[in-house]
Amino acid sequence: MRYVAYKIHPSEFLENEIFEKSLILDGKRIHRVRILGEVKNVNKSNIITFNLGGVIVKDFENKALDIEEKDFLDIIGRISEYNGERSISLEIYSKKNENKEKWEKLRNLEIEKTRKYVKDEETIVYNKDEFGSDFSAENEALEDLYGELDIKDKVLDIIRENDGILYDELVETVGISDSELDNILSELKEDGEIYEPNSGSYRIL
Repeated sequence: MRYVAYKIHPSEFLENEIFEKSLILDGKRIHRVRILGEVKNVNKSNIITFNLGGVIVKDFENKALDIEEKDFLDIIGRISEYNGERSISLEIYSKKNENKEKWEKLRNLEIEKTRKYVKDEETIVYNKDEFGSDFSAENEALEDLYGELDIKDKVLDIIRENDGILYDELVETVGISDSELDNILSELKEDGEIYEPNSGSYRIL
């Protein structure tokens, strides 16, 4: 099972209980999180580690070799705790060094708007319909806040709701030119949001 990565404040990771590699958030157990913050205390020895908003992040696969002090990162990772030390095991990251204040403000609003969609991952099994309904509701909430979602978000949402989609279907559904869609798909792959299990077929990471 691939769990949803819920957006949280770094302080929530630090202040809430961790139990069996899950964070107890508002009484619900979640296994993957997404946090935003400034990088400090980078250590690129055997395991790349750094501090993000007070949270220890560990990169066991050396994906983050280009990370530097004071980079502003958006990361996704799994909850971990070893010998009483809590950390996030890095899966994906994206640098947000431009317009840091805008990204931080946006994340705060996203958390406020989408918190009610957090599900207890010990009591449910995710399937296509649940992903579709949960994320459609989340995007409706975000549209109320920001206006219509930009085209990249729409493409990502379509891929998510269909649990994967073919290129031709995507072009027809989203209603944009091939060249524009190609650029968006390239960006989403670079951001670690999607992948191609087969050529011309796209799924959420």
